[in-house]
Amino acid sequence: MAARPRRIVVGFDGTEGARRALAAASQLMGYGSTMTVVRVRPEGPDDERDPLDAAREILLERLVTARYEQRVGDPADEIVGVARDLDADVIVVGRRGPKERNGVEPGSVSADVVRRAGCDVLVVGG
Repeated sequence: MAARPRRIVVGFDGTEGARRALAAASQLMGYGSTMTVVRVRPEGPDDERDPLDAAREILLERLVTARYEQRVGDPADEIVGVARDLDADVIVVGRRGPKERNGVEPGSVSADVVRRAGCDVLVVGG
């Protein structure tokens, strides 16, 4: 029997890459596992629909329970910070495609998470 991660942190911003990461993380869940979904937004007013609502709907369909955290700041710093605070076993993040957001280098947040994390990181591609 393979060991499953017990504490899983997922970076989620509503993009297709983040949705793939959430799906992969839900497959890692086992008995006694916990999942924390983290959305990091930039400082200032937040005019868009909360992506965590979409994450809740996706996980509800998969019958997976999770905690949800909303942070403000640098996405990689905040995701790694939550993982550190929770003593996470694994962080799951999606990799953006070149067309998902203008001005953001593809994979920049996921690459920063890999460099900064003190635990395993699963980067889910497209």
